[in-house]
Amino acid sequence: MIESFVSSNSTCTGKCRTVVCFVAGVLTYRNNFEAGAGEIAKRFPYVKIVAVFPYGTVNGANRSSFITLLARQLTQVGYDLTHNQSRRVKAASQIIREHAAFSDQLILIGHSAGGVIAYRTGLNLEEKYGFQQVRVFAVGSPKFHLKDITYNKRFTYITGQNPDRITRIGNWRKPGSRLYCGKPGREIQMDFNPGHQGWKFHASYFLKSAWSDANQVFHSNAEDLISKIHQLLNSENP
Repeated sequence: MIESFVSSNSTCTGKCRTVVCFVAGVLTYRNNFEAGAGEIAKRFPYVKIVAVFPYGTVNGANRSSFITLLARQLTQVGYDLTHNQSRRVKAASQIIREHAAFSDQLILIGHSAGGVIAYRTGLNLEEKYGFQQVRVFAVGSPKFHLKDITYNKRFTYITGQNPDRITRIGNWRKPGSRLYCGKPGREIQMDFNPGHQGWKFHASYFLKSAWSDANQVFHSNAEDLISKIHQLLNSENP
């Protein structure tokens, strides 16, 4: 069941000029984006920060219900990868539409399967509800077939330096198709905490996850990621 809440890191909760929405993938805890939300609040004045969980959260799941929850969520992800519209896209669109009704800057940041939902929700908001210039960032997400449309110029795909199994799933272009021959406006690879491997790496993009590089420069996954997103947005509006 879809869940959502306004982050306590928000610096605006009413009619906000900027709205940033984090969109979660499967097996995500409710606090997964709070380190990222804190970094957003440092960089965007008067911002409302919303977390949306299209597949629900894992909070409260015990060992016996965990596998059932995962199986259900993966089935839903499979549907969302191959269909432009789903109940989750429609529900996320309605939630975000209500929060961003008075905004003039809407930014969607999706993690894993949430990147697919973020992309489709942003497109739905533009086509059906008249939202203008929605910016979408998919982080550690599977690839999915894209039409060659102007909207893709505002779609950024971010991966890490370590192999991430989820980012190996799917393709942007459908072989032999003249319709699905698009690609993201930007595809960016960033360095994240190399101490995490496998699924831990995939789960750590939005966490504080402090580390130092070879030059002993301190890094935090969440800080570096949000800083990069902020930089990219500023480059569009110098």
